[in-house]
Amino acid sequence: MTALTRRTLLVGGALLVGIGLPRPARAALPGSLAGAPRIDAWIRVGEDGAVTVLTGKAELGQGIKTALIQVAAEELGLDPAALRLVTADTELTPNEGYTAGSHSMQDSATAVRHAAAAARALLAEAAGRRLGVAPDALRVADGAVTAPDGRRLRLGELAAEVAPDAAVPAQVALRDPAAYAVVGRSLPRVDIPAKVAGGAAYVQDIRAPGMVHARIVRPPRPGARLVALEAEAIAGRPGVIRVHRDGDFLAVLAEREYTAVTAMRALARAAFWQGGTAVPEPDALFADLAGRRAERSVIHEAGAGTPVPPGRVVRAQYRRRYQMHGSIGPSCAVAEFDGARLTVWSHAQGMFPLRKALAEMLSLPEDQVRCIHVEGSGCYGHDG
Repeated sequence: MTALTRRTLLVGGALLVGIGLPRPARAALPGSLAGAPRIDAWIRVGEDGAVTVLTGKAELGQGIKTALIQVAAEELGLDPAALRLVTADTELTPNEGYTAGSHSMQDSATAVRHAAAAARALLAEAAGRRLGVAPDALRVADGAVTAPDGRRLRLGELAAEVAPDAAVPAQVALRDPAAYAVVGRSLPRVDIPAKVAGGAAYVQDIRAPGMVHARIVRPPRPGARLVALEAEAIAGRPGVIRVHRDGDFLAVLAEREYTAVTAMRALARAAFWQGGTAVPEPDALFADLAGRRAERSVIHEAGAGTPVPPGRVVRAQYRRRYQMHGSIGPSCAVAEFDGARLTVWSHAQGMFPLRKALAEMLSLPEDQVRCIHVEGSGCYGHDG
């Protein structure tokens, strides 16, 4: 499996080389810039003119891929189609924690906007030095910096002249919203075509040479203990690599996905569990809830001497079947371990928290674990 590397990202040179490392927060920096104040944490321009936008947030179906590209394109004067976006990769992008609470535009887009504006200003300064023109007189658009007399320099020609450790200043000149040409327009979502046409859109679509498939056998009840297992026949099935048991954790590995599915079903029948907390069946859920202790909360207390106005007592009962706050597809992740370094592709909502958890669980240094976000069919906290 070939993963995106710094080398492939920065091929041809870059405007700002390296990953923006966290520095002490500066209160004046907006959005997520406080944790990653360098321009290259968000925007990179290669010597070939290619522009890459980076974000620590994940596309969960809310459309941030398209939106962040629009924001960067507006500040850099580029066609959105000319930009490349990298999302939530612990080796390449800023650490923005979890994608949750509708903070992607508020925090990440704000950082991208200011970083793009800062990059535009530095490119104009570099062009001004070469052309002998004041930066304010130059126009940055369509992948070039153009002087009033028509002379122009491509962004790639200027990339090497910008300081590699440039930071986003506290005050940066942003484009006037009244002159917006990209932001505010309804653009086709960049993440939709592959999903509609059956292309490689989700983490479940990842395929790699020699990849094996696994399925987990869940306990029948929360807290149940696995006390016996008759797995010999299942382990000997064609295509089954092995049955894996670690305490109460039970799984099967197979060469093909459907082989893993059928082996998992057979393994579930061969597993014997004890204990645990019984969960009511859906049809018995309301009766179970009615039998539980109710908790009462006083919202307002007027006092014993306050007269109670006459009125009617209205009683009603409403029921709705249980609705799972979950995705329409199963959780999935792909992992590759080369003996020293682990790379994981996942639809979890936080790649950096996931890296920390995996490193702790597997007793690996964090710098030997790389987590890369790949879209899935929903998450709601289930994919970590």
